[in-house]
Formats: sequence, C-alpha cells, structure tokens
Amino acid sequence: MHTELSLSEETFPVINAAGTLTSLGGCQTRPEAIEAMKNAADQFISYEVLLRKTGEHLARILGVPAAIVTSGAAPGLTLATAACMVGDNLLLASRLPAPPPKHKVIIQCSHRNPFERAISLSGASLVQVGDAINTRSADLEAAIDEQTAAAIYFLQAEMLDSSLGLAETLEVAHAHNLPVIVDAAAELPPKSNLWELVNVGADLVIFSGGKDLRGPQASGLMVGRSDLIDSALMQSAPHEHVIGRVLKPGKEAVAGLVAAVEAYLQENEVARLAEWERITAYLIDALGSFPGLQARRFIPTQPQIQPACIPRVAVSLDGEISLTIPELKLALWQGNPPIATEIIRGNLIFNSHTLTMTEGEKIILKLRKILNTR
Repeated sequence: MHTELSLSEETFPVINAAGTLTSLGGCQTRPEAIEAMKNAADQFISYEVLLRKTGEHLARILGVPAAIVTSGAAPGLTLATAACMVGDNLLLASRLPAPPPKHKVIIQCSHRNPFERAISLSGASLVQVGDAINTRSADLEAAIDEQTAAAIYFLQAEMLDSSLGLAETLEVAHAHNLPVIVDAAAELPPKSNLWELVNVGADLVIFSGGKDLRGPQASGLMVGRSDLIDSALMQSAPHEHVIGRVLKPGKEAVAGLVAAVEAYLQENEVARLAEWERITAYLIDALGSFPGLQARRFIPTQPQIQPACIPRVAVSLDGEISLTIPELKLALWQGNPPIATEIIRGNLIFNSHTLTMTEGEKIILKLRKILNTR
C-alpha cells in the first residue's frame, strides 16, 4: 500500500520569524546539501573510512587540527564529553555511561541550561561553580581535582556579566591541563567561529549542522584537538559497545554536512548581513504605519535565540490595541500561513535570520487582517 505524507494541515509550512529553532525545523536545507545527500543515499560505503576522511577534509578546509561530523550539536556534547573522560582507553569507553576515574565536568552557574543533559548522558557528573551574580577564576580553579575531565563553556552565556570570559576560562583550565569544550551550536555567523574558537585555545568546539550552515537537520560539526577527535572517532559508529554507536549520523547526513560547510565558506557574509538589515528596516517601517504599534530595531544583550548579531524587530503595544502581546503572537500563529515569533521581555520579536523579504510582506498583510478585525 502506498501512502504519501502531505505537507498540509498537520505539517503545514510555517513562516519562521523566530529563528533557527529545532521546533520549527531548524533551517531550510541548502540545495548543495540535498544533492550530496541524494548522491550518498544509494551508495554502499565503508562508514569508518567515510567518517574519518570527511573529518580530515573538513579540518583541511577550515584550518583546524581535526574535525568530525556528528548527528547534531547535542549529540556532539555527549561525544565530546566521552572523549575528554576516556581519551584513547577503549576499555573505559566500552563501560560508559558507567563513570570512569575522570568523570567530573565543570559548568558555571550562569551557563546551566537544558542541553547540559547531553553531557550527563555520557556518564559525567556536573560540578557547578560560581553563582547567578558572579563567577571568579578562583571558583573554577578550586573545583579542579584528579577526577575532573573537562570544563564546558556555552558560548552564548559569555554575554552575561556573571560568566567568566572564554579567554579567562581557557587560561585557568589549561594551567591544570584541563580541556575546555565550547558549545557554539547556534553561534554562526560569524563564519570565522568555525576556526577562530579553536585558534584561541578551545579544545573542542561544537556546531549545529541544521542552523546557519543549512545542512541536514540531524547533523553537527565538532572541531578541535586531534587526540580528542580521535577519541570521538573511536567511540562513534560503526564501532559497537561504545556510547557513540547510538549517536550515528547517517551517511546522507555526513555527505550533506560536508557539502553545506563547503558552500557556507563561499557565501558573502557581508551581503547576508545587509539583507537581514534590509528586511529589518522594512518591517520597522511597515509596522510603524499601524496605530498602536511601536517597532524598533533590537539586538539581544543576553542569551536569547542565537546568534546575537542578527538584527530583529521588537514590537510593543499601547492602549489603542485591545490585544495583548501573547494574544497577537497566537493570532499570527493561527490560520494560514502560520507565522512563528518569539516574546522577549514583553515584546513581540521578529527575527530576520530566517525570513525573506517576501515573507516579511506576508507578515504585514496578516497583521493588517488581524488588527482590522479587532
């Protein structure tokens, strides 16, 4: 029996004015990645060779010591933690998630977030340092002992005053030969993050493949120290009895991610930023014509939907409109086309990162219909 999934009522296409969220599909996969995935789909390969050779190729074009394709940024966190805990010890690797001798991972209080669970899945124990107001170098240093495997640094948290800077974190950790894992899942652009974070000393850096890279949604990229990437390879498919066996990126995802990175490096980042500014300016101007709406350019100063460099529009309401911001957000989502937005500090946010100018025009048309019926 033949069945066909129709992108209709239950899986409707969405106008995404929120950002590269997994809940909205992450990104629109670029044509180069789709073509590479198609080419890989009907091929038999040596998976071990594929993962190693694609990593070598990515390391070469990015100018980093080593790289590996993962099945996403969160799986990359699990694999990175496992690499730091066991190194080249296959016996310890085969016992994960049973905690190895080095099983502690230091995390700053201001860095805590739901994705830390991906670290714990490896068998690691998180050790918190600092508090919601401040973290000192001494706090980090005091937490390091013979059981410490790594420190985790969620790059978006560097925006917070209560966080140690990355440079200071690296300095303290490296003084004790402690590797630092940097989660930069959504920290593209700038594309230079693909190599600069390693250049400044990060031992492993993890990116999502299904956000600004516009690769397969279930893909990711990890770059960094050769010995740690070797450990990640040792603990990845096709090897059995290792924790990475369940984190396998399919051959299609591997091929698609490589093609996405190659295409990404060729993109004109200045032109892309200019287009996002153009969409933002259009929305601010058009929204300004609605009585009761105030629209302004908005750039986050604390962690929100990353990266922070993307211009957005913040909308607030006055008494002329009977709707509340949550009601307006819901009204935009309902009906056809559904429009996804976010609320930050009581403002409705339109993120230009995942919008085209045509979609911006559709947003204005739908808002006009919503407000004219109130």
